[in-house]
Formats: sequence, C-alpha cells, structure tokens
Amino acid sequence: MAGKEIEKAFEDTTKIIFGKALTGLDKYEEWLTTRVTKGKLRGSSTSKKKVYVPTYGMFRFIPDDRVADLGSFMQLSGLKIEIGENETLASISKKMPAIGTFITEFEDGTNLNVESSSIYKNLVNAYKIVDCFYSKNLAYTFFSDKCDHIFGVSKSIRCNFCVNVHDSRDVVRSFEVDFSKNCADVMFCHNVDNVHSSLFCFNAKNLRYAIANTVVGKETYEKARKMLCDYMLGQLEKTHKLDLDIYNIGCWKK
Repeated sequence: MAGKEIEKAFEDTTKIIFGKALTGLDKYEEWLTTRVTKGKLRGSSTSKKKVYVPTYGMFRFIPDDRVADLGSFMQLSGLKIEIGENETLASISKKMPAIGTFITEFEDGTNLNVESSSIYKNLVNAYKIVDCFYSKNLAYTFFSDKCDHIFGVSKSIRCNFCVNVHDSRDVVRSFEVDFSKNCADVMFCHNVDNVHSSLFCFNAKNLRYAIANTVVGKETYEKARKMLCDYMLGQLEKTHKLDLDIYNIGCWKK
C-alpha cells in the first residue's frame, strides 16, 4: 500500500491537473499502468520479503521460486555445488537448482522512502516504479529521469506534475501526452513542441490556448477544459479509470 508521502503527492498532482484531488492511489493502479511497463510483487525464495520484479525482457522468464531479494546476496554468494571427476553437463545441470537463483533488484546512490520498486538510483518517495533515476514523488512509472510528482509516466525526462505522460521531456502540469517536449498545462496531445494551455493537439508547434490545433483564446479554452475535467473526474471518482487516452482519443466511441 502506498505511504502517506506518495499519497499526498498524488493528491497534489491531480488537484493541479483536474482542479480536484483524487484520493486512494492504489485504487488507480490498473488505470495508471495501462500503458506503462510495470513490475509484479513476487515472494523472495530466500526470505519473507516481497520483490517487485519487472515484467519486461528476461525478467519474464524467471520462475517464481528462483527470485531473491537484494539483501540475500551474501547468503547466496556462499552457495556452491560439488563437481566430481566424472561429472557431465547433464549431471551438473541437475544440481544447478541449488545455486540458480536470480536477484532482480538493483539500487544505487541515496534513496529515501522507496517501496515495492526495482532498478533505481537517487529517489525520494517512490512506489512501484521500474528503472527510474534522480527523481522524487513518483509511482507506477517506468524508465524516467529527473522528474518530480509523476504518475503513470514512462520514458520521460524532466517532467513535473504529470499523469500518463510518455516518451516526452520538459513537460509540466500535463495529462495524457506522448512524444512531446517543452510543454505546460496540456491534455491529450501528441508530438507537440512549445505548446501551452491546450487540448487535443497533434503534430503542432508554438501554440497557446488551442483546441485541436486551432487557437481559440483563453476564455474558450478554460471553459472547454473545465467541461473535460468535470467529465473525467466523474468517471475517475466512480470507477477509478478513464475510457479515453491519448492513444484512442482519435477513434473514441467510433
């Protein structure tokens, strides 16, 4: 369960984005990890500790009874099998289960209040993340660096107060964004650069107060954003998920 620090960060972030805080981070896990490479909590074979094992690459092929936590390294390093003079590869392979255990955790630097996470460096207040570095106040995030207050984010750099942002850099106070950079206060945008306070923009540059790539002015933008946020909050508070995202918005309910 998420700790109070990361819960507070989630509430602060969603209040900035939606105008009202969402509470109970764990209830939103399925939604926040829909487009994010995540991990799975598995029991360590050498202790009672739970290990957050990534679900990509070679991690997918490690049997449940072969997973070990980082604290078991010294114990495991002392294990060995005896090799007799007449051993064959077949006979040796039958002995391998005695030492064939995989430590899937990695941590480096200074870390504070990091829970149920794997492969990280210099994090503060992190929960269920994989491959994240030099960041704070983050959950359900994959392969991101130098970020603060991010949730459901993947492969992004220097993003702050964002939810469901992917493959982006230098994006702040934004929701459902991918392949974008140098943006603030945007929602449902793809491949945009230097776009601010805008909705539903695709493959565009240098816009402010725009909807669907058309500049509409501050008043119209704010009215449309409030209507959108009211709709999304209604769903999120009731079902803890949303039926549209940046990847299906172009064919939503078509």
